[in-house]
Order: sequence, then C-alpha cells, then structure tokens
Amino acid sequence: MQIDEFFGVGNDINPARLPPEQETSIERWRDAIGRGQIAFLPRVTNGRLYWYGFAPTLREKKELLTLLDAWIGPTFSDLPRSRGRLYPQDAFDSALALTDVPPLRFEVLPRGSAPSRDEVRQTLLVLSKLVWQRPRSEFDAPRTTVEILDDLGHAIGARDGRIALECLRELETSADLDHSNLAFLRLRVYAALGDTTAIFADQDLEHVLQLRRPIGITRLLQTAVYERYLASADVSGDGAALLEAAQQIPPQFRELATSGATSTRPAVVTEFMLRTLRGGSPATLGRLADEAKTLSKALADSLRLLHAPATKPTSETVQLETVATATITTEDELHRFIAEGEFAAAVMTGLAEPPTPVVAALLLSCIRELEDPGLAVEVAAFVDACGLREEAGDDVVVHADLEWLDRFINPQRNLGWLGWFDALEANDLKDAALDLSVTSEWHPLDHATISDRLASMDEEALARLGDHGGAFMAAHSTVFAAADGAELCERVLAGFAVSERSSIGVRVQTVALLEYLSASAPGAALLSSALEWSEMIVEAATSAVTASWTVDVLQAATTTPQALALSAKSRLYFRALDVLRPVRSSLSLADIEGLRLVGEELATALPDDFEVQNSDADPGAAYRHLKDAVVVLYSLTESAITRAAQILRRLMPGIDVRTTSEHDGSQQLAALSANADVFVMVAASAKHAATDFIKEHRGSRPIIQVNSRGSSAILRELAEG
Repeated sequence: MQIDEFFGVGNDINPARLPPEQETSIERWRDAIGRGQIAFLPRVTNGRLYWYGFAPTLREKKELLTLLDAWIGPTFSDLPRSRGRLYPQDAFDSALALTDVPPLRFEVLPRGSAPSRDEVRQTLLVLSKLVWQRPRSEFDAPRTTVEILDDLGHAIGARDGRIALECLRELETSADLDHSNLAFLRLRVYAALGDTTAIFADQDLEHVLQLRRPIGITRLLQTAVYERYLASADVSGDGAALLEAAQQIPPQFRELATSGATSTRPAVVTEFMLRTLRGGSPATLGRLADEAKTLSKALADSLRLLHAPATKPTSETVQLETVATATITTEDELHRFIAEGEFAAAVMTGLAEPPTPVVAALLLSCIRELEDPGLAVEVAAFVDACGLREEAGDDVVVHADLEWLDRFINPQRNLGWLGWFDALEANDLKDAALDLSVTSEWHPLDHATISDRLASMDEEALARLGDHGGAFMAAHSTVFAAADGAELCERVLAGFAVSERSSIGVRVQTVALLEYLSASAPGAALLSSALEWSEMIVEAATSAVTASWTVDVLQAATTTPQALALSAKSRLYFRALDVLRPVRSSLSLADIEGLRLVGEELATALPDDFEVQNSDADPGAAYRHLKDAVVVLYSLTESAITRAAQILRRLMPGIDVRTTSEHDGSQQLAALSANADVFVMVAASAKHAATDFIKEHRGSRPIIQVNSRGSSAILRELAEG
C-alpha cells in the first residue's frame, strides 16, 4: 500500500471533510513519512478509531513502540495487549504488512470516548514535533573509523556476516578510506568469513587485480582461486588432474603469483600452478617444491613431477654460458630475478653489493612485492646509505616506493600481538587501536600465551581490551572457541563489562563468547564469574533496539546443566528482566516465549507484566507454514539451535524440528540434508567442509542461511520463510 492509498478503501476518514486544523496535521504527517521521518495517520472502520505509527527503519520502529508505550500506554490504547501489531485478518493491515517497514497500530480506548480521541491526537502531535526537532541521538551519531573497524573485527571474530556487512556499509558511507582500501578491506572480510563466492562477485575485483596490492590481498585471492579451481584435484593427489584443473583458471587470475615464502597448502599449490602456466623457471618451481616439502613430502614429490628437470648441459652450452656470465652486471642479474618473479633472490643479491641509487631503486620495488619486515629494514638502511632519497628527483615511482617503505617499517605496523598487549598495558592507545590491514599478517598467539597475558592485565587494561579488542578477536576466534577456551572467554567478558562499551560488535561478540563458554564444560566458579560480568554487559547494552539481543544473551548463558552455577543464572535472569521491563514492548512473542522457557528451567515464573494479556495474536502465526514440514537446524554451536528448537516446539506443538552439530560428513547428516523440507544452516558456526557437504547432498533444494548468532536470528529467518 502506498501512503496516498491510506485514506481509501478500508478507511472511513476523508481528510477533506475534517476540520482544517486536523486536515493540516494529516498533511504534515504524510509529508514527514515521505521525508523518512516518524509520523502518524488515523483510520476509522466499523466505528473504531485506530492510529498507525510509521517509522523509516526497524530500529526506529522499535524506539517508536517504546515512546508510544510511555506517552499513550494502557490509559488510552490497547498497546499492552496488541503491542502495535497489525491484524493479519484485516485486508487493510495485510496491505500495510507488505511495506518495507510495516507501521505500528493501536486502537483508541475507551471506544467512542471523545475525550480519549482528542487526548490521543494532541499527544501524538506533541510527540511527533519533539521527535522531529530532537538532536541526533548517540546511537545515530556518526562513529569514528576506529570504532567501526573495531566492531568489524568483533563481527569477524564471531563470524557474524550480517553485522560485518553492516560495518562495511557504514565505512563506505562515512569513513576516511579511499576506494582501493575499501575494496581491500571488503576482500579481507569475505575471506575471513570464508565467503569465496563473495570474493569473486565483488564489484571491484577487476580493479583490484590491476592494482599494485598488498601481498596479503594477493594471498587471499590465491586461496579463493585454489578453492574454486584447484582444491578438488589437489585432494585427489592426481598431478595430471591438477594440471588440467589449472588450465581452467581465467587469464586475469594467472598474474596472482608472488615471490614471498608460502606457508599454507592453498598458497604453495596455487603459486606453483600459476608459475607453471606462465612458464616459470626451473629454479622458481624448484623453490616452491622445496617450500611444499615443509607442508607435505607427498605434495612436494607430486609438484616436482609436474615440471621436467633441466636438460643436462653440453660442453658447448657451458662454454657459451661462461662467456655470457662474464659480461653480466649486478643490475642485469637483478633484472633477471625480477623478470622471473624471484624478488627475494634479487634483494639478497642487491644487498651484497655496494649501495648505489640504481640498485636501491630496484630493491625498493622488490621489497614492496615481498613485504618482508626483516628485509625491509635492511633495504631501508641500503637506501639511506646510497642517498637515494636525495637522488630521486622527480621520479614519482621511487617517491611512491619510499613513502610505502616508511609506512611499512613503522613500529606500530610491526608490533605483533605481544607488542599490542604491551601497548594495552602501557595505555598507548595509538598502538592499541589497530585494524585488519595492519594485523592480518601478524602471527596469532597460542592459548598459553593469551591466557598468561589476559591473566596479568589489571582492570584498566582489561577495559582497554574491551574498547580496542576487535582485531585481536578476529585473529584468535578459534582459540576462544576451542574446548579449553572457557577461561579466555571469561576474561574478555570481564573486559567488555568494565569498559561499559555497548557497541554492536561487543554485543555480537558477547553472545559468541557465551556460546563458546557453554560448550566447553566450564566449572561452576568460572561460569558464575562469567555470568556476573554478563550482568554488567546486559545492564550497559540493553535498550529498545537491543531487547532481542538481551534475550539471546540470557539463553546462551543458561544452556549448561541446570544445577551448575544456578544462583548466578538466576541473578542474571532477574537482572535481565529488570533492564528489559522499561522496553518490554519491544519484545516479540518469540522473545517472550524464550524468557518464559529460561524462567521455567530456573524454576521461576515469568512476571505477569511480561505476559501478553488477552491477546488475539497467535504466538505461532509466523511459523504456521512449517506445520507439516521436517525442519533441520544445523550449527556447530549447539546452544543457539537447541534454544531455537525448544521455542519452536512451544510455539508450534507437534512440529518436527531436529538439530545436528556434526563436524564431519556422515550418513545421518547426508540424510538430513537430502530429506529435510526446511534446512537451516547457521553460517556463523559452520566449517567450510561441512557447508560443502550439506550443499552437495541438498542438491537443488534451498538452504536457509543464518548469518548471525543467537536463537533470535534463526527464528527471524524461519518466520520470514
């Protein structure tokens, strides 16, 4: 329905027949709706007066419901009962429900009361003017690039694709990043989320392929090429099949070879095959085979068979090569290495020579390709020794390389994670606030080191971790998700609590940490401590906009055996109810059912003021389309799918909903994938191999992919069908 159709069929009000002041107010409200502002429109049908509240976004719709709850409330409306829901059996409301952000609806009570009618209208006039004139809230205020990047790190760490993409969109509209760096960042995010399809579909991929890009970007593109074109043939161990698969790589991706040392199987296989396609020298292919040997002797042997050994030279050939070698200069040798893509060999050869501006310029171009911190320092010393900075003149290429070198050897860039912890403890925010472009090449820390550093941090340092820990969590999420990660999760929750930060990144990371912790069989004392910190986080971050998140936190925190830390669970439950009470009108029926479920597990009843009294609404209406379906929920994190299944069974008694968290392919997972009517996969908690296995056995049947954490995200996707 268009706003122009609001005063048509199904609405007995004709604005032209109203008193002038009422017609004017309606026109102002209609104009406000057109400008994307909060506004109200009246409707009369069957002698009853209804008001509809319009908001431009779902977030503002939730906020509007809270405002109506406070300004109109039970005195003059049915809001406590209806909670602003549209009536699906009403054709007028059904048309409104199809809009991007359906409006809220409430009936004016008592029916037929002129004073009530006038009071509500005047209240809505005042409320709308205040909303239009108020300054932007802190929630709406533009955030700094550092804040957005930190939340992006948390979203990646929690593998929440929805929040990560929201952060990317925010950066694209408000951050001080240029077009190329935004493209690099998008690709890093897609790679971190394991979304190879998004990498190949990115709008700027062709542009990136033509740029002089960071080696980390080239590496992630190599991995994407490996997964799409080479992985299956590589796993088969058939060298001929691997060579045939490599022939299918499009020409634009065949220039992705680097000269940096390879440390992963996708990198070494892709690098080797790209060099082979381009007629790489025997020395280069031999070097790559040697690097492969550190990963797998069988892989190295297989790669060596793909390139023929050099032909044994004749005495005449040796004589000619000896004469030629005698005339080769250092510059000639460097150019040969560069032409072959052997930048490391070029740098080592050049550094052994007396410093000259010509050689220094060549080494600069090579080290920019390699991005090796140790060699970069040596090249910088070589550059300074030969006076290249003074000799460069108007050479824009050399000046660009010098600027890059100065940035690359910046101490902040090469801190490493241990140096980053030192910066946190020293309150050096310049070195503590980092982004993915800086940290992506840092070697992750192990469990023992992280545990020692977190345990040694005082409360102030923990607060700084809560403020600036996004990139760290993105790099170490697997350590926290491991079976022995409970104590680490508790420490980071403590950091969030004492920092009192309530950003979207902190919220999604909180749910992830509680899911990890619950799955790792924590002891009572550790769990109690984590739940106490969670109380503080919930208190700081709950609002009308985040009410469903608070329910997710509560559900994730209480999935361990009932008797474990029962007192702490009960305290968290009642604290959550306290902070939700002022914004309870923002809760969905599924949220309320989730609260009731947790309360029953803790042997307590949901307070009466949270119950929907005498409601005509059907709590399970959004899920009726699942009545006769077999629904399968898949996630490696059991807590969210367990909670979602429990709530579905309560909303839809008799529904056939099954859960599975198998790590590897099995007959059971294959059968569920093939036969389920509705298959839901939580992408935030699924391994790449399992995802491929499910898709293979699912065939052409659809998969509902949930890109966020928490049971509410699963229920939301199912409700949306």
